[in-house]
Amino acid sequence: MALDVYRKGGLRSTEELQRTIVDIETKYKAELGRAKKKYETDFRELEIQNENLSRANNELAKANKSLAGRVKVTSVIRHHNRL
Repeated sequence: MALDVYRKGGLRSTEELQRTIVDIETKYKAELGRAKKKYETDFRELEIQNENLSRANNELAKANKSLAGRVKVTSVIRHHNRL
């Protein structure tokens, strides 16, 4: 009789622990899913920002090259005017 009480108590404890483990797994799987979506969204936003900055950098490099050419021409003209 006493063994049955201990066995049933142990069985209840085991079942309760299993339910707790399932609840915890479910909670963390949901949290992990939310975090994954958030990081994927953040990553996509960073990719877009990177593309925009890269495009702007290329435009600035072209403008800089153009300005450098104009400065060179202006310097040559000034040099010839001094002579």
